Amino acid sequence: MAAHSVVRSLTDEYLTCRICLQAFDRPRRVSCQHSFCTDCIRQLVTKSPASRGPDKLLCPLCRSEVLIPADVSLDDFVCNLPIDSLIVDLQTTLSRHNRNPEISRTANVNSNDSCKAHPGRQLGHYCFHHAQLICAKCIDDFHHEPHCRCRSLIEARRELQPRVDRVLQRLHSELNEAELEAAKDQSFENSKQKTLDDITNLEQRLEKIFESCRRQISVLRSDVERLNREYILNRKDFFTVVHSLLESTSHLESLNQGNDNKHLIELLPSVEGQLSNSIQRLRDLKTNDKAASLAFTLYDEVGEFIRRFSAVGFIELQGIPSDLSADLSHLQLITANSDAPPLSLSHILNRRN
Repeated sequence: MAAHSVVRSLTDEYLTCRICLQAFDRPRRVSCQHSFCTDCIRQLVTKSPASRGPDKLLCPLCRSEVLIPADVSLDDFVCNLPIDSLIVDLQTTLSRHNRNPEISRTANVNSNDSCKAHPGRQLGHYCFHHAQLICAKCIDDFHHEPHCRCRSLIEARRELQPRVDRVLQRLHSELNEAELEAAKDQSFENSKQKTLDDITNLEQRLEKIFESCRRQISVLRSDVERLNREYILNRKDFFTVVHSLLESTSHLESLNQGNDNKHLIELLPSVEGQLSNSIQRLRDLKTNDKAASLAFTLYDEVGEFIRRFSAVGFIELQGIPSDLSADLSHLQLITANSDAPPLSLSHILNRRN
């Protein structure tokens, strides 16, 4: 029936821990807004060696990572997480029916029960005035007044049947209404799944784009190295001439500072010849007055994307009032332009129109 379907859907979707797959036990909410049993949260913590930083809590649903401060114990960290009061309230609501004494009492009424006023006597009659099951002796002792209209259970059932039918009709009508209303929950669940699928698709697309960018950046770095080697190869003759000039200069200066006049005089014509030759070679190698350089050109669409990027999107609850967009100014986002002030989620929400 619709009521059972609603309760089952509510239990499966919202009141079941996604780690232990059991009903929530002391549900607590982590920073990514997912909730788990208190004991299950302890299982999410990844211990890290002291040399590698603090312990981490990794959400199995969205893969968000929460660092646990080194000066906070695991028990204190878990106990300081907020209790998910919404889940607790829903659990309380669903369990209230089982604890209702009136429902339990009426559900267990049986025509073979003994009369409390006259033990041993069966409750075989019904007083319409007092709306009470009674025994035959009760009629004489307590229900003999004219306004007490007492009938046997068979006669009372026959007389009350139209009323029973009307109540059943109203119950079925309300359950049908509930079933129509429950369809909205299924619609919401479908929209939630589609939203998660859209986010996953976006994540996969961005990962592919990032991987492609990473490969292209690697190629660009290789191009820099290749062009650097090509530049060095083109300048090899220049470096050879400069090296020759440096050697000649060093040798001549050394002789000039000493007293070896013979070697200085003998070396001078040779150095002059090398100098003339080097000057000519330098003139031949000098192609233009502009120094060579490397430059990276960023494609316009990539630059525009980086310049305009601030956030990938936002989630909103449509159809009913929500306080999710109330005050989100504490959730700051860093913009691509360092000169511009950081955007908050509320700013983005206001900007979408």
